[in-house]
Amino acid sequence: MRGFPLRRREGTRPEEVNALTYFPLSPEQESMYFLEGLFGPGIFHNMRVTVAVPEGVGVDAVRDAVTRFQQRQDALRTHLCGRSPFVQTVTAATAGLVVTTAGPGEDAVALLERRRGELLNTEQRRGEAARTHFELVQDAEGRTRHLTVALDHFTCDGNSAAIVAADLTRLLEGGGDLEPLPKGFAELCRDRTTGAGARREKELRGWTEALEGVEPLTGLMPHRPADGPAPLTRSQVDSTFVGSELHDLVTAVSATHESTPFAVMASLTALAIWRRSGRNRFVLFSPVSTRRDAASEVAVGLFAHDRPVVCRVDPDQPLSAFMKAMMAGTWRGFRGALLSVSELAWEIPEFGRTLLDDGAEYIQLHVWMEDADDAHAADPVERRVVTGHGAFEPSHDLTVTTWRFGFSPRRTTLRSYFGGPAGGLEASEEIGHEVLALLRAAAGADDGPVSRLVESTLGAATVSPHRPEH
Repeated sequence: MRGFPLRRREGTRPEEVNALTYFPLSPEQESMYFLEGLFGPGIFHNMRVTVAVPEGVGVDAVRDAVTRFQQRQDALRTHLCGRSPFVQTVTAATAGLVVTTAGPGEDAVALLERRRGELLNTEQRRGEAARTHFELVQDAEGRTRHLTVALDHFTCDGNSAAIVAADLTRLLEGGGDLEPLPKGFAELCRDRTTGAGARREKELRGWTEALEGVEPLTGLMPHRPADGPAPLTRSQVDSTFVGSELHDLVTAVSATHESTPFAVMASLTALAIWRRSGRNRFVLFSPVSTRRDAASEVAVGLFAHDRPVVCRVDPDQPLSAFMKAMMAGTWRGFRGALLSVSELAWEIPEFGRTLLDDGAEYIQLHVWMEDADDAHAADPVERRVVTGHGAFEPSHDLTVTTWRFGFSPRRTTLRSYFGGPAGGLEASEEIGHEVLALLRAAAGADDGPVSRLVESTLGAATVSPHRPEH
């Protein structure tokens, strides 16, 4: 683990620093720090926001807006203190504004997209303040301008990205200064690291019971061969399916089996993994928001962390019972959202081994349901886009796979991500499509055993060709 400590060192104090204030990480930040130590550097610098700069707003005005915005949002001015991985400080420093101008005849829109792609791979440097990069991209005449922002996931979640866009848009449009935040970032972090007490112990007992008997998930995805230095990469495939078919199907299956859309997709994902790996007791992960008060709703920061989704596949269990069990388990696990992945890995060694043993797979699942699309969004088109994100440097023999399913009446999107050998991206995409095939089959299936649904859709359960022999 490159010396990464699994347990938070309570009472750690920072070295002498010239800072406004210092404070401990919140549990969700600790979780992200743990995951970066697990997956390697750079994997979480993946939050990007771009806003159009109104005509007539010059570079100096953009720079002023950026400064005012960053002074207001303390999370964008934090960094770790000295050698401690668990104490951070807010500094007075703010990031500068980089101005990138298209050459004569160069397409400013293409330049913007190129820069957004390059910024996606920006390396994280935990000891630096202002880990947010502000860049103004403009055409050669300086008439068309876009402000693009690259954010470190360590200090920004998905809700934060929307806050960044709204606040910067208001400042650039001359809407005046924004009102002071109800609570600063340091106070919000302290709120999450104090007062847990009995609640934390109760949740830990629940997780200890829920995770009993789970096995390391291995053999699902390709790993680096033992006899060769195959390079490890991070890449993804984004597929868009036009129309309401899949949105309507997940809605119908959810109603039929009295389960949430997330439980439906988690169940089908578990079945696809079971068929390929032969494992029937394993853990997926999914992010959950920890924003619980009005102050956190308007603050930029990391207020989400991964939660385990425990999967126990009984081939003879009826589909409806399986989905309801998955729903009950996810509700219990998501409702508290107190303990982080790193805390659970330390406190429950059996669970920790599922992440820290060689050959482990870390599987993330994201599900979005929207009843209506943005009326201003461009008309969707069928497409498949492959994006590379640079080297993958895990702490040991580990792969990371993410499936993001987004359902709306106009389109369904599937993002299949993989960190590991290059060939694993194909396997990730294939499994994502198998989950959608199971969704289509489940909509017309009776409430028979889950093995029958899998076999009738994908074929008999098999051991993955990637699984090592035992």
